[in-house]
Amino acid sequence: MRTKRSKIGSTLVEVLVSFAILSSTGVLVVGYLFRNPMSNKAWINNYGQELSKIILLTTPIASDTIVTHTDASGNRWETVVKVQKDADEICYNAVSVRHKTDSTRTLHYCKYGASK
Repeated sequence: MRTKRSKIGSTLVEVLVSFAILSSTGVLVVGYLFRNPMSNKAWINNYGQELSKIILLTTPIASDTIVTHTDASGNRWETVVKVQKDADEICYNAVSVRHKTDSTRTLHYCKYGASK
């Protein structure tokens, strides 16, 4: 004669599977809500360098100048462009600065034989 087992409760396998699903979902949510400061720094450096590149290649600059830009988040960027003239070349150095504290690498651009 068979004995009937009670079907109340859950098995260990079900508990482990539900724990795995909840923990992986939790890791994704925490990673989305609390961003890593290094990934934010990488974004700032990339955005600033691209901004410097766009300004150097598209804006006609004759002397030292500061170009301001506001990004989609409302942050104000200042790109400081310095011009150095030599006999046969003109060199531009651009660095983008956010909030007067976060600065990116200096981007150099030279034109040879372009002095007038």
